[in-house]
Amino acid sequence: MYPVVFRIPLLGRDVPGYGLMLMIGFLVAIVWAARRAMRSGANPDVILNCGFIALIGGVVGARAMHVVHYWSEFAGKRSILELIWAIVDVTKGGLEYYGGFLLASISIILWLKFYERVSLRWYCDIMAPSAAIGLAFGRLGCFLNGCCYGATCEQPWALQFPYASPAHIEQWQKNDPHAALPAELIALHSAGVALPIMRESIAARDEEIAGAQQKEDSLAAELKELRSKAAAATGDQKAELDRQIRQKERALAQAEATFGDIREQMRRFNMSAAEIRALAKGFGSGHVHPTQLYSFVMATIVALMLSALYWRRSRDGVVTCTFFFFEPLSRIVLELIRADNPLDTFGLTISQFLALGMMTVATLVYFVLRGSAPRSPTATLWIPPEEPDATPRKPSVAR
Repeated sequence: MYPVVFRIPLLGRDVPGYGLMLMIGFLVAIVWAARRAMRSGANPDVILNCGFIALIGGVVGARAMHVVHYWSEFAGKRSILELIWAIVDVTKGGLEYYGGFLLASISIILWLKFYERVSLRWYCDIMAPSAAIGLAFGRLGCFLNGCCYGATCEQPWALQFPYASPAHIEQWQKNDPHAALPAELIALHSAGVALPIMRESIAARDEEIAGAQQKEDSLAAELKELRSKAAAATGDQKAELDRQIRQKERALAQAEATFGDIREQMRRFNMSAAEIRALAKGFGSGHVHPTQLYSFVMATIVALMLSALYWRRSRDGVVTCTFFFFEPLSRIVLELIRADNPLDTFGLTISQFLALGMMTVATLVYFVLRGSAPRSPTATLWIPPEEPDATPRKPSVAR
């Protein structure tokens, strides 16, 4: 598990493992689909356009589904600005794959149909294997991030995730003895809730923690001075000081929350940050199924199967239907051994419910395609624009 793979020198910016895998998966998927398009006689520029649409639609849809699914976590925000920030802030996770998958699919279909005006069946078949390989890399990102973990498992291939990983936090909340923690690692968070020190705080450098403490002390001193002045002020001067006090209070609250859990434990137990980090290394989750790796293997198999099927398909659209059948089928099976999704949709997880819907639609569309022409009427070859003085090339046969 590597939620942060490395830090960019000079910029001081962390590169998250999940985001890195998404970007690698996006590039691999685009290149693979573009090469398939060129070999088939299709326009690779259309593939590139669809790739960027899928990237935007995937992130927006995945975040939107998470927000809707877990709205109770957002509804209690104190202001509209705080709510908006909570919705758009994906730095701490909160993306549900099928939300992004569905919005990206719908966006691509609309783009191909009404803007590019090319064969919907043919171009979707070209992109289907790449969608599966992109999913495979996304699951590697989940593994690095520690999300989408499996249920308890005692098999030889079971994995343990480190301290404060999502699997560890959930098991600790359920009083699993394998995830027990000493008092030094349990801090009081907002509203007096006791939780393990966050992994971001554990990963913070000494100078970052010291800087947060200095900022808190400075703001507390400034706030004390403002309150002293406001007590003796009247009229417009008091109103202005009251406004400044409210601003300082908000700034102080933010400063207190910055690595506040580890700083509180350092004061409470007279420990250094290094000592707390060393203590945390000895604790983690119990053994669980590595469902992220299962998903990676299954998605890779589906991608290779779809790629082989593309060159042997009997009619346009079959590859896409196959993808929308076997990928959801694998998700339904994997959800049986995952531990992070509740059974809150007709006795199923939301992902299982959506997967069943996609399998049903894919099956119906497949039987509709059997009565259609093998080749889409709009599946015309793309002829690349000739460069000046270039020797004319004979276009390849569409497949």
